[in-house]
Amino acid sequence: MKSVDSKLLLGLVVGAAVGAAVGYLAATDKREQLLEELNSVVGKVKEGFNSALAKYKEGKQAAETVVEDATAE
Repeated sequence: MKSVDSKLLLGLVVGAAVGAAVGYLAATDKREQLLEELNSVVGKVKEGFNSALAKYKEGKQAAETVVEDATAE
């Protein structure tokens, strides 16, 4: 039951943080600048994720090739 309670609490905290961020962006005069910076950060995170995913796929394919070669002998 503790796991469910901690997940609920985490969900509420994350929801509150997102809500506060949205409220701040909607009310600030520097909204455009903040959105540009946020888009830049999101782009970098997305690029890093895609790079890590590509490396994972390459490693997985290499491992499968090694296993296939080892079992074929």
